Order: sequence, then structure tokens, then C-alpha cells
Amino acid sequence: MTTTTTALPSAEITRPRTVLVGTMFGSGAAFMAFLGVVLVYVSERASARSADAEWFPDGTIELGPSGFIFSTLILSIFTVQWAVQAINNNDRTNALVALALSGLFGASVFNQLWFIMNDTGFSLAETNGQFMFFVVLGTFVAFMIVAVGFIALTFVRAFIGQFGPRKADSVAAAAFYWNTVVAMYAIAWYVIFVTK
Repeated sequence: MTTTTTALPSAEITRPRTVLVGTMFGSGAAFMAFLGVVLVYVSERASARSADAEWFPDGTIELGPSGFIFSTLILSIFTVQWAVQAINNNDRTNALVALALSGLFGASVFNQLWFIMNDTGFSLAETNGQFMFFVVLGTFVAFMIVAVGFIALTFVRAFIGQFGPRKADSVAAAAFYWNTVVAMYAIAWYVIFVTK
């Protein structure tokens, strides 16, 4: 009597979520670094106020343009999450549109920040307040450049066809980092432009 075994196909290997987990750790480190810069800004501003020194000249910091940036970044949260949802549904066209819109929102943030920095007329070495203004916003711009680059790389990889319902972690990672950068700006907006 011979015994035969049924040959079953092996289960598909699930891909580890190393990109997403690594991005979470990196986003946490970036957020803490930015929070440290903001805390130095708040500490320096408190020291200047306790010494009755002028932090910013009156009328130089306007809430309107910075509020437009905040509104744009809130909209971008929806577009990056749209990209994640679309790639999970294997809808590459909508994922590409959502990623492209997110990148355009990032470009518009750079444009508006450039306007704000020129509109204030601040000089880098004139006062401590003006210097810290550039330090906080410059740090944000550095993290935003990384976020736009991450979105651009994700767009290229999605265009080539490397992502699908089972391989969507990179899109989710890009969205997670993007949302972290949006949270950074929310803090900077409140500390610099709202409370002045």
C-alpha cells in the first residue's frame, strides 16, 4: 500500500512592515527635534518678555498668510489619506492624483512661506526674536522638503506600479510622515503667529 500526500501550495509570505515602522520611528524623532526647537523659541521669548525687550516689531507678523498655509496643510491631510485608501483599493489612478495634489500643496506651502519671510522684512542677525523666527520656520522647511521628497518618490513608485493592496505600506508611511509635518506646522503656527 502506497501513501500519497496532497501537495498544497505554500502560503504567500507576508511582507514585514519595516518601512512603516521605520517611518514611525523617524517621524517621532523628527517631531521631537522640532518640538525641541520650538521650546527653545518659547524659552527665549519668555526671557525677552521678562526683560521688557521687544520680541517682534508691532504689525510685522500677520495671521492671514500663515492661516492660509494651515488651511492648505489641513486639505493635504485628506489628499494623502485618499492616496492610501486608493492604493488599498488597487485604484492606481486616484492614488496618483492624490499624491500629485499633495505634492502641489507642499509646493504652495513653500511659496507662501517665502512670501511671509519676505513680507516681515526680518533680518537674520538683527534681533534674537527675528533669528528664532527663522530658526523655527527654517527647521519646518527642512522637514517639509523631506515630506515632499517622500511624496514624490512614492508617486514615482506608484506610477511604475510597485504598489497594490498587498504592498501599500510605503504609501501609508509617506502619509504618516506627511501628517507628522502638518502637526509640526500646527504647533509653529500657534506659537509664532497666534500667540506672537
